[in-house]
Amino acid sequence: MKIRHAILASSAFVALVGSPANAQTAQPEARDGGLEDIVVTAQKRSENLQKVPISISAISEERLQATGIRTTQDLPTALPGLQVLNVAGAITPRVHGIGTTFTSAGFESPVATYVDGVYLAFGADVSMDLSDATQVAVLKGPQGTLFGRNATGGVLQVTTREPEQGYQGLIQTSLDNYLTSRSNLFVTGGLGENAAVSLSAAYAQQDEGYGTNVVTGNDTYRLGHAYTVRGKLKIDLGPDTTLLLSGDYSGRGGSEATVFRPFPGTNTTSPVLQPRRAWDTASSVDADNHYHGGGASLRLEHQLGTAKLTSLSAYRDAYHSFNFTPVPTAAKVLDVYVPETSRQFTQELQLSSTGGGPLVWTIGGFYYHNRATQHQVSTFGAAFPLPSLGGLVQEFPGRQTTDSEAVFAQATYSIAPHTRLTGGVRYTWEKKSYAGDLIVRFPGAPATTIPGSGDLKFGKPTWRLSIDQDLAERVTGYASYNRGVKSGGFNLHNPVGAGFDPERLDAFEVGIKSELADRRVRLNISAFYYDYSNIQVVLFPGGSTEVVNGPKAELYGIDADFEARVSDRLRLNASANWLHAKFLSFPNAEFAYPQPGGEPGPTINASAAGNDIPYAPHFTYVVGVTYTIPLGDHELAFNANDSFNSGFYGEANNFLRQPSYHFINASMAWQTRDKGVTLRLFANNILNEAVASQIATLSGLSYIADYTNPPRTIGGSVRVAF
Repeated sequence: MKIRHAILASSAFVALVGSPANAQTAQPEARDGGLEDIVVTAQKRSENLQKVPISISAISEERLQATGIRTTQDLPTALPGLQVLNVAGAITPRVHGIGTTFTSAGFESPVATYVDGVYLAFGADVSMDLSDATQVAVLKGPQGTLFGRNATGGVLQVTTREPEQGYQGLIQTSLDNYLTSRSNLFVTGGLGENAAVSLSAAYAQQDEGYGTNVVTGNDTYRLGHAYTVRGKLKIDLGPDTTLLLSGDYSGRGGSEATVFRPFPGTNTTSPVLQPRRAWDTASSVDADNHYHGGGASLRLEHQLGTAKLTSLSAYRDAYHSFNFTPVPTAAKVLDVYVPETSRQFTQELQLSSTGGGPLVWTIGGFYYHNRATQHQVSTFGAAFPLPSLGGLVQEFPGRQTTDSEAVFAQATYSIAPHTRLTGGVRYTWEKKSYAGDLIVRFPGAPATTIPGSGDLKFGKPTWRLSIDQDLAERVTGYASYNRGVKSGGFNLHNPVGAGFDPERLDAFEVGIKSELADRRVRLNISAFYYDYSNIQVVLFPGGSTEVVNGPKAELYGIDADFEARVSDRLRLNASANWLHAKFLSFPNAEFAYPQPGGEPGPTINASAAGNDIPYAPHFTYVVGVTYTIPLGDHELAFNANDSFNSGFYGEANNFLRQPSYHFINASMAWQTRDKGVTLRLFANNILNEAVASQIATLSGLSYIADYTNPPRTIGGSVRVAF
């Protein structure tokens, strides 16, 4: 039995690493010196953010540039309440503590990500360059009615530039102190009177890693290369019909993720080496990961009198692979290699009202198909704690197919001149099929194969009910109740394990949205309460990996967003999130207490009731200031941004904790008044903070952490718009 547990151990290790409709930005001129409107389509239609009874945080293209946000991993520096974990090159977002650290192909995040209205199920797709983004928004809380399955915690929305008739474009390039060069371009123009085309491209390369593997002498956390190409064609087929064809392709490779090292303060007397810097490691393996993938979408819109019919079809195909060792030692203990693929097709049909009147409605249907594969290969070295397993190779080939169908409807009715009632419902049918094997190869012996398979079927409703009231001019209050559901599935790392059922979240929210002082001040405040049940958590029984249901949790907190245009020169912004997120019940949580040598002892199961949910900081905030000095036809713009996180635990046992930290970014830009030319100097992570993207306990081996955020970086950029 011990040998069988050890054979399954690497499937547990690999789980550690592999394991706010389309939001759009309008950038109108500020009226009478006030703040610009922010337009989103959080309810599948264009609306002023202040009129949407949902807690939403949105950042514009200009703010993305000023605050040094280059990729999705950087987003928490501008969006409190959002955590973004980089797990082996795959991104998994968390909103209000709702999320996962498990990013295996076929296992979807409870925070859904959409790019230009297209759902991205694969975490490796979510790790993306944002140089083409015009807005990034986070819809907080369940969005199950209009966005469906897997929007339990919220929705992360990315909107990219669209074609325009007028010829225009931009070119930008930057360089920092790690010789990371980033270049991007965008160009658009008309093709006759009824068509327009756009092309964007981005390329990045890093010559010096953030750290060193002291065993091999090679760089760690070095982005070898990354590229993205996106093209769009927009055609007016008639006065009432528009077609938008989009395509994108991306690739990247390097050692920028999955570099485990002992967690600081642990393993003090064990033979595990303690590197000096957070970005260093002492490992027999140089970890790396590779990704390439892309897709195409076709959006067709047709006006039908007082309603609009929209069809959005999309296909995506991606490949991702990574290798690592979960035991950071110079000796060969265990090497793991994981290639995985994801192919998906989505089709949405939507009919929505466009006429006036007291009733605004949307109805539609959605279909989703996904085929995910994974083939983990684990090789046990001579230094593995059980010497008899030296040279053993085990494989976990598996595939999962998902088919999901849904119908939905939502309507808002003005029951009084200043009062609106919204109701919506969605029903989802889903089927998942799985087949896989555990293949064990001892040196000099025939391979042993243990097959596994299964099917899951379920149907679940989600709904939304809200009321919003105009309390005064430009002041609106609202209250809502939403239910979100995340689908169940199978664990591709353990073909003999059981499947897991859907999890559920009931959310209650109240809030006020206001614009004050002649629209120079915007203040939005909301409070929420979540009843989170049947939670999907990752356990490691006997060394294997198993996603199970069972825990129940309670979450509540407050969000606040503030923005002020103090003068034409000075702008201030501040956002904060206070969060209480604790397990109400978790009877079989895993604990492994330190032994005299510093390493964790055998795993025991005990209750984690009352403990914090992992990766759920109690308090986060972002404070920013922008000051502009006119210089004739030019101007100097200074920007500073402080993002604070009070710290969080990495596991339900609440033993290993990431301390509090500040990410402080600053920039100074010289630019023409029309922003045609911008020269920018920037400094990011000025305090050189190291933050663990993953924290984990490997029973009997070590406590480990993976630091994926960049250290202090200083550099400059040039941007030319034409």
